[in-house]
Amino acid sequence: MHPSSDLPLERPRRTSPVWLAAGFLLPWPDSPRLDDQQPNWRRAARWLTLVGLLIGVAYAVVYRGSWKWFGEYHRLRLLPAAVLLIADLGWCGHRQAAAWSRLVTRLGRAPAPGQPDVRAALTLMLVGLLKFGFFLTIPIGATPYPADWREHLGPLYPGVIYRPIVLMPLWGRWGILLAMSIGRVSDSGSGRLKAMAGGLRLFEAILHWCPIALLTVAYVSPDDQHLANGVVIALAVLVATYLANFTLALRFGGQDEDTVAATGLVAELAFLALYLPIARAIYGY
Repeated sequence: MHPSSDLPLERPRRTSPVWLAAGFLLPWPDSPRLDDQQPNWRRAARWLTLVGLLIGVAYAVVYRGSWKWFGEYHRLRLLPAAVLLIADLGWCGHRQAAAWSRLVTRLGRAPAPGQPDVRAALTLMLVGLLKFGFFLTIPIGATPYPADWREHLGPLYPGVIYRPIVLMPLWGRWGILLAMSIGRVSDSGSGRLKAMAGGLRLFEAILHWCPIALLTVAYVSPDDQHLANGVVIALAVLVATYLANFTLALRFGGQDEDTVAATGLVAELAFLALYLPIARAIYGY
């Protein structure tokens, strides 16, 4: 008889669901605090949008700091846009872009051993170029508007140029939340994804959409005449994100971490693609 066999098994240290949500989104190294056995994974999905909001605030701070440091050239904020892209693709948005590159690889024949995956590299390059173009064309808000109650909110109502920077990652993490609430997780899905999806319902994703939509309307609409623009953007992002995830889940036999992360990138790009033409018409440069 071995004395050690009578000892109780050590339980994994319980981790906060907020920390688990951040660990799911960010490219952190594997840690025992983020393993699939954590009981709080079922509650982690509900915190994804909060983490997205914090990421958006961090993006705005990074953009403002790099703009002050590097300045601009003929009203082109090249280096601030590049710094923001590095922060996005290199850290906070890395999982979304990497997920798309893996999905593209899965669509065709795998490259020969030792050969570079050109499709994955091209996908990352295209995503980077598209986001850089979006970041570079964010309007600064040249058209003045009369002050209203929002002008007294201080940092809660940032300048025109910072508003889409805050909203983009918020919409992206909501897109991940929506993807988890749609359909079933595939057999190849991770344990933590199955736990998060199992603790989530579609109506909860819609409940999270409502305050994000209201914030979008408040940020996009400088006056009552433009309220419809914010509503159109919020509804269009909802439809585009749902259709994109439905297509991905159907094509790959259910949800996995790649399909849900890729859906988040679709939500980000859909928001920027819808916001920028409307913002140019409202604010000018």
